[in-house]
Order: sequence, then structure tokens, then C-alpha cells
Amino acid sequence: MTPILYGHRGAKGEAPENTLTGFTYAQRLGVTAFELDVHLSADGELMVIHDATVDRTTNGHGPVSGFTAAELSILDARAAFPGWPEPAGVPRLVDVLDAFAATQRFQIEIKTAPADVLEIVAAKLVEVIGRYGIAERVEVASFDPAALEIVRRIAPELPRAYIGRYDTPAFLATALSLGCVGACIPHKTSTRATVDEAHAAGLHVTGWLGDTERELRLLLDWGVESITSDFPSVALTYLGSQPPATP
Repeated sequence: MTPILYGHRGAKGEAPENTLTGFTYAQRLGVTAFELDVHLSADGELMVIHDATVDRTTNGHGPVSGFTAAELSILDARAAFPGWPEPAGVPRLVDVLDAFAATQRFQIEIKTAPADVLEIVAAKLVEVIGRYGIAERVEVASFDPAALEIVRRIAPELPRAYIGRYDTPAFLATALSLGCVGACIPHKTSTRATVDEAHAAGLHVTGWLGDTERELRLLLDWGVESITSDFPSVALTYLGSQPPATP
């Protein structure tokens, strides 16, 4: 079975990351699953951006939490692609879902934050997921065990995945202790044996990142259920060239 392909932040290596134009680009390639990140704005909106500051990806400076949603929306988020032809601001999560709610799957990552902020982010995320009716097509992921514990407490039915290095047994133990259904395992710091252990424990595995043919081949050999890629055009071409799995 061909793994699910998540466009990482849309198509991070090919288009402005975590932007509406970037997600549109990925969708036009044929991507049907998006990975994206959320932070909280100054006025309490869930914003789709990876970093805690706007400095790397936009023409602004300072923490995401220091800007309102409206202010973030008018920043130029094409820093890595200055020649990109379309405007790209920092969108709200609801803007992304308004445009792409029909996307087959989402993996939404809650970024590390103070405990009081995580409580707000988790509650708002659970509410938005329910409002858009995507609970059966979403996985809430995080590097932060506290974030996943909060989501488990307020919405135990939502699928959760723990992201980590998975270079020691502690990561798998943490994923299981949090009641996760998934493990996001990087090929750079982990092994096939760890993937096998995750499967034996009943977890499905997202392998990251699958950006080259070599990395994609490795992750396929590991038997992961999904792959996250910065370069979905490469991944789609390679995965499409593979023979069907033998039943």
C-alpha cells in the first residue's frame, strides 16, 4: 500500500511554507494531505506558521504572539521565495480550512509554548476541528508531551502523534504513555528496528523527511504508513513509480 504523502508545511522546499499560495501549489501537484503548524496570535487566533517568531519566513520581526491576526496576514511570507508571483501572508488556521477543508488528511502540529498558552491553543484547535467536521481526517501532533496530554484530556477521541528523535526507547515509551495512535519518526536519527517496535505496539508511523529518492526508498523499506516531504513533486513522482505492494 502506498503511504500517505503529507506536504510538509504545504511544500516547504518548493513554495512559501505554511501559506495559502503554498498549499494551493501543493494541491495542484496532487498532494492530498497537509502537515502544518499553529501558533497563537496576540488576539487569540490560531495562525499557521512554524516558528515562534516571524523573522525567518516573513519581512517582519518579533514573536508571532506580538502581532494580531490582521497584522500577520499582511506580512510578506515569501522570504525563501522572493520571486514567488503571488502574495503570501501568514494565514489563520480557519483561512486554510476554508480553502482546503476537503483535503483528505491533515496533520496539525502544536508548537511548544508555556503551559497556559498550550491550554488555549489546544482548546481552540479542538473547537476548530469540530466546527469544520474534520476529526476523522486529522491527527494532532507535537514534540511537546504537555500539548498532547492537554488534547487527550479535553478531546480524547482525537488521534494524536508524538514527534521526536526516536533515538532512544524513551520516545516510544512517551508516545504510548500519552495514548498516541501515531509516531512521527525521522530517518536521520532513528532506525527500522524502532519503526518495527512502534508497529508492534500498535502505532502507525509517519516517516520524515522524504525529500530525495534515497530517503523515500529508505522510508518505504521501513514500512511507514505515511511520509512527510518538503519536496512533494519529487515524492509524488517516486511513489507513483513504485510497483503495487503484493498482498
